[in-house]
Amino acid sequence: MPSNPKRLTYRLLFGGRLLFALGVLAVFICVYVSSLLKWSDPRVFLMRTQFTGALMRGGASGLVVLTILAVTALAGRWYCSVLCPLGTTQEAVWRIARLISGWKTRFISPWRLRYAVPLLAGIGFVAAPYLFLPTDPISNFGRGARSVYILVTEGMASKTPMIWVTLGMFAVIMVLSAARGRRFCDWCPVGIMLGAFVFVAPLGIRLKKFTCVSCGRCERACPMNCIDSKARVIDEARCVLCLGCAGTCAVGALGYGTVLPAKRAGRREFLRKSGGVLASLAGVAYLGGAGMRRVFPGLMRNSGISGQIPLIMPPGARDIDWYLSCCVGCQACVAACPTKIIRIADSLHPEIDFTNGYCQYNCVECARVCPTDALRLEGDMKHRTRIGLSSLDRTKCVVITRGEACGACAEVCPPRAVRMEPIEVGAPLTEPVFDEEYCIGCGGCFHVCPAEPNAFEITGVTPQTLTPGIRPTDLTEDDPASGIPFTGGDFPF
Repeated sequence: MPSNPKRLTYRLLFGGRLLFALGVLAVFICVYVSSLLKWSDPRVFLMRTQFTGALMRGGASGLVVLTILAVTALAGRWYCSVLCPLGTTQEAVWRIARLISGWKTRFISPWRLRYAVPLLAGIGFVAAPYLFLPTDPISNFGRGARSVYILVTEGMASKTPMIWVTLGMFAVIMVLSAARGRRFCDWCPVGIMLGAFVFVAPLGIRLKKFTCVSCGRCERACPMNCIDSKARVIDEARCVLCLGCAGTCAVGALGYGTVLPAKRAGRREFLRKSGGVLASLAGVAYLGGAGMRRVFPGLMRNSGISGQIPLIMPPGARDIDWYLSCCVGCQACVAACPTKIIRIADSLHPEIDFTNGYCQYNCVECARVCPTDALRLEGDMKHRTRIGLSSLDRTKCVVITRGEACGACAEVCPPRAVRMEPIEVGAPLTEPVFDEEYCIGCGGCFHVCPAEPNAFEITGVTPQTLTPGIRPTDLTEDDPASGIPFTGGDFPF
């Protein structure tokens, strides 16, 4: 039996590739579960490298999409191998399960299932977001990581039904990964699209059929189950270039190098798949540009919702139809929010709950980390973006019900939408007067109001309009009724 002189080299390359992928995974885990570390540009950059997010953002992000496609068309699915956190998680779970129990079951999804799921995802991408959300890799990873984190840190009692749904979805993926390898990758719409470009790639895993002895080592080492050692065939479209097969081959039949596309199949098959690649390129260019933003959201804006809505959207969501069509429910904004007011309640789309906090006046973290631009805040938009509308019930205010001096709401209102005025002419006691024109719905008044029940109520609005800014006033900062914008991290009382 011939030996493989490059076996050690491929093992080192495999180990280096796996360590790099685990490093990327560690950064993504920090993105979704870290509440202590400050957001940094490398984390935001990694979020922006995700294929789906870049595709949905369009504009300059189209360069990310084109780069991923170009690398795939040249050298194979390296994106799936090192940059996809869900793919790395599946591979890690599978390899750990193999070390513990020696599990290995050959299973390849039928082609009808493999292509039916991306088809449904494409339909959902255009017209029904809830068909798309369960198939997007970064969304599944984000929801799963965040749900596990909440389960560990908050316990079981505080879970909403949607948290259990996301936990269940993630658990299914992990169980399949432990038993079957990277199973989600079989029907991942991103993987299927990149697989079409692999067919024209001049570089990839090559198999020397006359050298292969069909020992089965490569097949057992493949997390994608894309190698048939008996038939001596590799399903190159599904190969994620983990290099595990090349590192285990004892005879040197497998290696990474030049593979001529025309020799992989007949000329008719080559032309058919090449045409599919060109069609995919045209579709990506269209989806990533103005076409998706102008046409597809237009198809989805049929809800007829206007004015007030029960859902309070995070800042920068624009309107309810835009938000529901662009948000993939990855929960990056939930993890990024410093006051933890963005949460998952009754749907996969995050919403704001002011029960335990408020929206900080200068904070734009949720928009910074959003991978799809469902949230966008530019310049001083955050200071003037109305995410909700507060209303004051005078009959519940402690100034009226108890005759006590308060003014907490006016003290913390950033745009000075609440001011204090005498109850009666010449009276020493002042009561809050609300001016909704300047209200941005930040929840500060609701959060500090001492009344039971709360004298303020905040409702969601669509679209999120821009207010005039800070209400003009002649009062000075020394005046307790000035309403000077409070921009700190904690309330002063």
